[in-house]
Amino acid sequence: MSCGLCFECDNCVVYCPQTAVFRVKKDKSTTGRYVDTDYTKCIGCHICSDVCPTGYIQMGLGE
Repeated sequence: MSCGLCFECDNCVVYCPQTAVFRVKKDKSTTGRYVDTDYTKCIGCHICSDVCPTGYIQMGLGE
C-alpha cells in the first residue's frame, strides 16, 4: 500500500483484526509508504479500507 497520501494516522494498523497491516520500519520507509500488508494474514475484511481517511486502500481480487 503506497499512495503518497498517507499521513501516518495508523487507522489501518490499529483496526486490522488479523495484524496483517503493519508499520514499515523508519529505515525502510519512503515518502508516502509507512505501512505494508502481510497478505498471508489478510482475510479481506475491508476494515483497513473503511477506516483509511485518504480513501486509498482498495480491496482487489489478488490482482
